Amino acid sequence: MLACFSASFLGSAILYKCRVTETDIPFEYADKNVKMKALMKLQLLRRYERTAFTFERLCDEFGVTAVRGPRGVPYGLSEALKKE
Repeated sequence: MLACFSASFLGSAILYKCRVTETDIPFEYADKNVKMKALMKLQLLRRYERTAFTFERLCDEFGVTAVRGPRGVPYGLSEALKKE
């Protein structure tokens, strides 16, 4: 399963493209901000430059106004992620 938007949004940009290699790994963690019961393992496929896919570019060129899952990636953005 390729998770294009298992991409990290740091400074409002896509930085990584990853593949999910394992899911539902038991893990208990909780603090005041988050509670987790399971994890997933990711394989790094590609790193992007901080300026390659900024949120501004995603909005202007691809019409992305919110972060979406892999099923919500516009075709043009999917193709651009493959090329760069």
